[in-house]
Amino acid sequence: MTVPAFRELTDDPADLAALRAFYDTLYVAEFPDPDERESLANMAGYLRRKRQGWYGRNNYHIVLGEADGAVVAASISDYLAEPNTGVIEFLLIAPAGRGAGTGRKLLAHTEALLDADARRAHDRPLDAVLAEMNDPLVSSAVTDNLDPVTRALIWHRWGYRGLDFPYVQPALSADQDPVTNLILIGKPLRPDWSAAIPAPVVASSVHEYLRWAMRIDDPGASAEFRAMAATLARTDRVRGLPLDRYVGRDGAFEIRPATDDAEFDAAMTVYRKAFAPGPATVPESAFRRARSDPDHRLWTVRRTPADPVPAGLASFFVLPAAGFAGYLALTGPLRHTGLFRPLIARMETALLAERTGIRGWYAELAPGTDIAPYLAIGCRELDVDYHQPAPDVPMRLIFKAPGRSYAPPVLTTADHLTDIEHILAMVYGIAEPREHPTRRRLAAGLPPAPTAAVPLR
Repeated sequence: MTVPAFRELTDDPADLAALRAFYDTLYVAEFPDPDERESLANMAGYLRRKRQGWYGRNNYHIVLGEADGAVVAASISDYLAEPNTGVIEFLLIAPAGRGAGTGRKLLAHTEALLDADARRAHDRPLDAVLAEMNDPLVSSAVTDNLDPVTRALIWHRWGYRGLDFPYVQPALSADQDPVTNLILIGKPLRPDWSAAIPAPVVASSVHEYLRWAMRIDDPGASAEFRAMAATLARTDRVRGLPLDRYVGRDGAFEIRPATDDAEFDAAMTVYRKAFAPGPATVPESAFRRARSDPDHRLWTVRRTPADPVPAGLASFFVLPAAGFAGYLALTGPLRHTGLFRPLIARMETALLAERTGIRGWYAELAPGTDIAPYLAIGCRELDVDYHQPAPDVPMRLIFKAPGRSYAPPVLTTADHLTDIEHILAMVYGIAEPREHPTRRRLAAGLPPAPTAAVPLR
């Protein structure tokens, strides 16, 4: 493929024809979620408003990258004068054009347009660029057009970080719903913002983005904006999450599936060191039986690929609508190194790669187990009378929705009991899970309404 040439569209007939061709082919294909799609009519309308001066000191850009007579890349971006920031609504590369540096070139071109806007509006450089991205650690009912972990790592290499607050895109029209599986990412351009962006700047950017890019004349009337603004008002700065670490791919440790005999034996060595025999631990024979289970995952964890033996392990099951963490351990040189959260991220991205709509994952904690590390990553203890079924041992049951945790999870009675049935059947091999004492005991202690929330401790 030849090097693409970038051109910015106007509302003249030839450009609008190019916009329609791009929209009907590449745009629709690359945005499978209809709630995320801006309408073609709105895009053309924004170009017309831009020519009429409606944006004032703000600006709007549609850029197409063309090569060999076809559109192979595109970006839409907005300059927001009030916070002196830019927002990239999307930046996409056709599948055939990926891997050749086109994305980085288009990003540089787009950022240069936004910086030129800032210099015209304020006679100084742009302060930051923000962008929407599908959150790789949030469930979605729609299959993404690109592996979300891969996308996160690309944006990480481009210098962007996740902004640690609960971003929700309000509905783009009366026929669409809010989009809750997004994360707002950003690249601060001021040296004093390298680790975090001032919260008022983020709040102003979101406010102005809703106003100018989504045509929400009064963002304060939006429930989604009010919730975001309330969160941002409680902090001075919004920290940046390194996207490679956010998805557990920052190179701080190595995961190996314990599929061959040598790696499986190494995993069992870690298991013996980390978990003393007792009523809450399973014999190694259970792991050997689970080796043929397509829903079971057993990993070893090393600090570096050169380490001859692992010092950690992760064992978990992929259920139809959730996950179940059996044993998680970081021992020896991996203890107290801050790797628990990225290890969980690896587990969650693995679950989401197989079940895009999972609601979360469960884990049993034996009496006396320190729950603090789990609470620190967003797990919550369920206020239920749960017993491990084999043998019958009372346990603490915890639950975590995938991704960042900004509020307690909402887990309905019906969903919880369905997940318990899957745990009993798939993890413990119980043939009639609905009739098992563990499930019956839980059902008796839960609110009778199926949509009622399972209580939390």
